[in-house]
Amino acid sequence: MFSERLLAIFEMMATRERSSDGHGLLCTVAAEITAVKSSGIALTNEMLMTRFCASNAMARSLIDAEVTFGEGPGIRAVEINDVVAVSDLLAVPAGEWMAYTPAALALGARSVYALPVRIGVIRVGVLCLYHDEPLALSDAQSTDALIMASVVGRGIIALQAGANSHGLSEELQNEAAFDFTVHQAAGMVAVQAAVPIASALVALRMHAFAQSQSLATIATRVVARQLRFDAGLQRWIESR
Repeated sequence: MFSERLLAIFEMMATRERSSDGHGLLCTVAAEITAVKSSGIALTNEMLMTRFCASNAMARSLIDAEVTFGEGPGIRAVEINDVVAVSDLLAVPAGEWMAYTPAALALGARSVYALPVRIGVIRVGVLCLYHDEPLALSDAQSTDALIMASVVGRGIIALQAGANSHGLSEELQNEAAFDFTVHQAAGMVAVQAAVPIASALVALRMHAFAQSQSLATIATRVVARQLRFDAGLQRWIESR
């Protein structure tokens, strides 16, 4: 069963690769093989989630919502190193993902499944499956999702193979939506507010949420010195 489904995934990837430029291939196949509306993959480290690919605009926005809010099923899956299954976002307990849940519903998602992407004990990211209706994955879908998460992990490692140990491969950089501006802005705010970078990221996310803007937008303004955090006043200052 495992080998048959793995072969089906590889055949689907080969077919998709021949008919497109290959961008978003893993996400497109993940959505197709599990029969869900869309799929997104994010790479993660101890502080940040970064969108790697998305099968459509909805998945792209849903991954970006977790990046901005710093919460959601993808982040939770990475934290607990286990699958997070939400068959109906309307049934999420009150107080759970207070920013992410209403945003996800507004974007058209109704159910979300997040699976850690890992190679052995090394966690490299998360695979998220989205559907626009309440959905409990069948045993077959769950198996396909787990196999796909394994394929994703090995695919990411393969893309990084041969790259400088301190950098990212050209293939990963071209495929993913890496925004190093967020890292730079977090460092600047950490200095301005005299707080650890992790706390600076929280401050950036909170301000982005309060302003109804993306984390990337706020980070860009910080780096451009159009926005800064005043430690004395304990508030954000717009620069003219």
